[in-house]
Amino acid sequence: MAEPIVWNNFNTGVADSPHVGHGLMRNVELDAFTGALKAQKEPDTVFHTNTTGTFTAVAATDVCTSTAFTNNANTTGVAVVLTTTGTLPAGLSTGTIYFINRIDLGAGTFEFCTTIANADAGTQIDITDTGTGTHTITTINPGTINHIVRDPNAGTRFYHDSNGRAWYNESPSAGVVGTRLLHNSAIDTGGASVTNGSGQGLAILGTSDASATYLFSFRNALIDVVAVTGATQLEAPSWSNAWQTMNTGAGSSNSHHAVTGQDGIIYYCDTRYVGSIRENAGSVFAPGTGSTYTFTQDALDLLQYEVANWIEELGIYLLIAGNSYGWIYPWDRLSDSFITPIIVPEKQVSRLKNIGGLVYILAGTWGNIYSTTGEVAKHIKKLPDQMVNQGGDLLANPITWGGIEASMGNLLFGVSGQTSANDGVYMLYPDGRLIMENTPSPGARRVTAIYALNNFYDFGYASGADAFLTTRYANFECVAQSMLFKAGTKTKPATYSELELQLAKPATSGSVRIGYRADTSSSFTTISTFVTDSTNTSFKSDAGLINIENIQLQVEYHGTVEIVEIRLLP
Repeated sequence: MAEPIVWNNFNTGVADSPHVGHGLMRNVELDAFTGALKAQKEPDTVFHTNTTGTFTAVAATDVCTSTAFTNNANTTGVAVVLTTTGTLPAGLSTGTIYFINRIDLGAGTFEFCTTIANADAGTQIDITDTGTGTHTITTINPGTINHIVRDPNAGTRFYHDSNGRAWYNESPSAGVVGTRLLHNSAIDTGGASVTNGSGQGLAILGTSDASATYLFSFRNALIDVVAVTGATQLEAPSWSNAWQTMNTGAGSSNSHHAVTGQDGIIYYCDTRYVGSIRENAGSVFAPGTGSTYTFTQDALDLLQYEVANWIEELGIYLLIAGNSYGWIYPWDRLSDSFITPIIVPEKQVSRLKNIGGLVYILAGTWGNIYSTTGEVAKHIKKLPDQMVNQGGDLLANPITWGGIEASMGNLLFGVSGQTSANDGVYMLYPDGRLIMENTPSPGARRVTAIYALNNFYDFGYASGADAFLTTRYANFECVAQSMLFKAGTKTKPATYSELELQLAKPATSGSVRIGYRADTSSSFTTISTFVTDSTNTSFKSDAGLINIENIQLQVEYHGTVEIVEIRLLP
């Protein structure tokens, strides 16, 4: 007679292989109740809906209508550009970015304004005729979000995309689409393209007298800066474009990852150099007054042919990740050179994150994670193949790293791999436990930037960014897979007649679907689906499984269920 199969002990996270433990955990929460599975909080976009459609204008009222703008997330302040087959309504032109003032969501009506400030105030452009031909309105949409920073004073989030555009959200919360273009007319051509864009770095600097806050945007060859002290400057920004020139040439996609150090100085990557921006002692930074700041294009030189990729602080030192040799260069911020490099046994050190004095290192393309306290790099984790390369193919570059951040003492990082369904945000606990924490709201994809104050964080990806709702996932989006249990043999296969699900407490909402497969590559077949009823903690159904040699279970669930055990009984 077959032995019962009991699946529990969920708090151990994903194992290195389904032969030794859990095979997958996606969109699950392990922290709420140790040993139980809960549904993770659900993310939602903080950007508008990418939209294009025809529109008409009424000259007498200046009100325009587009069915494409009916009942979508294109709120007041969304940036748009216009085209036409003939002549636009008088007062409007092609090649110019406008901002809409929503009139009626359900009717798809709006007005055009020259700035976000005017859109908020309802100060529209005077349209004097309806034009000729067919007119089209298209939203200005974000590229891949490469960096997210936060104004520590006002709380405003800033997002930097791959086109070099900066965006802002004064009070980011999912379900409220509030991210707006921090319009920089010097790089925008009025459409999807930008001049000398390729946004590769973003940093915040508050002046010493707390009178102003500045945002620095690092494009591929230039640094732009803008005051972002309050709503007035955000809604009608005045950029100092090409404020400084970097070593990197125009058209380059090199990283300009930047940090504002504990010393109040901005440090940024720039080919084989680290540059710096500091407010001079006794002065208050002003971009147009050279005596108020010191800009150093090559504060630190790295090795010839090295490319600085990432910067992180560790005590008085900066650690600079190299993209060419697999070295990390410690620098005391003052000396002419770095001290003995920390050697990582893979090329391309992609990301660094200091959590409590332990610096995590994402390096190479095989999913290896290392750590250092400043002297040597130690291997601590490899992403399991069953999560990132389920087919087990021998590939030179099976994974690509994304953003990195700390949340509640845990490491968050973005990953995309060969098993694309598992692309998203991963969490690594200090004790080595690993889960896939979250999936972007549009679907699985690489998370390229993360910013966290707590476990409600922001993350960016290609074409947008998410924050979190205060509700949990729906539609069976939370998934866990068991180890591959050895149930029987060819001559003595196992039979299971009953399936049991045990919850820790009655659930007010949610469902649980349990399936099985006989190996680690086939599709799962559903055994049973249980719907919570606010009363029961124990559910059972017929299993009807015969001739079982090996079996892997999968549970898909959502809502408020708290799963503590799943059993298969002979």
